[in-house]
Amino acid sequence: MAWHASGAKHTHTMKKFRSIIRSSAYQVTWSAHRECKRPRRQALPIHHHTLPEPFLHRSRVTESLRVSATIPAQPPIESASSNKEQDPTAPSAAETARTILDLSESGTLCTSQMDGTPLGTYTSYVLDQQGQPILRLRADAVHTANLSREPRCSLFVQPSSHPARLLARATLIGVAEPADEVTASLAAAEHRQMAINSVGVDAPQETDLFYRFAVATCFFVGGLGSTHKAEEVTNQAFQAATPDPLRHDAAPLVNMFNSDRLEDVLRIGSLAAQQPFDALQAAELLWIDRLGLYIYVKPLGEAGKAIRMPFTRPVRDERDARSMLTLMAQQSWELERQYMPLMPGLLEPSLAG
Repeated sequence: MAWHASGAKHTHTMKKFRSIIRSSAYQVTWSAHRECKRPRRQALPIHHHTLPEPFLHRSRVTESLRVSATIPAQPPIESASSNKEQDPTAPSAAETARTILDLSESGTLCTSQMDGTPLGTYTSYVLDQQGQPILRLRADAVHTANLSREPRCSLFVQPSSHPARLLARATLIGVAEPADEVTASLAAAEHRQMAINSVGVDAPQETDLFYRFAVATCFFVGGLGSTHKAEEVTNQAFQAATPDPLRHDAAPLVNMFNSDRLEDVLRIGSLAAQQPFDALQAAELLWIDRLGLYIYVKPLGEAGKAIRMPFTRPVRDERDARSMLTLMAQQSWELERQYMPLMPGLLEPSLAG
């Protein structure tokens, strides 16, 4: 009897101990869940921009990834690009102009010939500390002679590679004049490093001249997330703006998600288009900046469109942007599954006491 009594007492003690352990473990698990997953938020505001079908860079058919899920429809928010006010959820035209100027290394320089005919020619450039282009010109080039006679000119810039090419294009209008000796020396050194593999006419020469392009105004034509109408960016706005901090990380991040994390891209597209996950034929990330992303979404049987999805907060760097994209994909998954984390005490009522 003594043995059975002690055994029963031991069994009771162990059950109570396991109950405490499970309760504590759940509290720890829930705390960790609260730390790594933010509380559910309302669906992010979105902006739609219809694009022609050939805009799709890669076709992503979702046959192997389809699941039965319905995302609750939410009223669309009107795109601020149709208003005169600047959309606070996207970089300004001035910021985007500075971004594509920084991403590019060459452009089309338009100078005036003796009879007044404009001449467009290729030129490479580097940027000074104020973000002004320092043009590399050959001493015997026609455009160099034109500038010596008439310094007023323009510089057309558009990134050459996908996906940055989708962002925008800009024509800088201003005056190009010989740079001072210090600026020219620094520009020459940077240009030699940039053009280390160049040959022929594009190879650095000892006789190269460097002209500083002083931007007076910018003729800006937006691509993604715009009405595609030209607008003028004033000198004050251009000088005050800064390039987007993600500009050099955006393309590698976009390409990585499109190739290696397709399901996350589709889930973000599902959230952006307010469409069930299994109703999408294709989705592709187009660009990422500190304030949000552009994504191409093509529902089954419908035309594809580019959608702007703002982030809930500005991101600081590539790692922060990667985390934000993962969080958006998780949010989409939770909406699809109607997922609501259980609160402590709901798993086993006995544990609550």
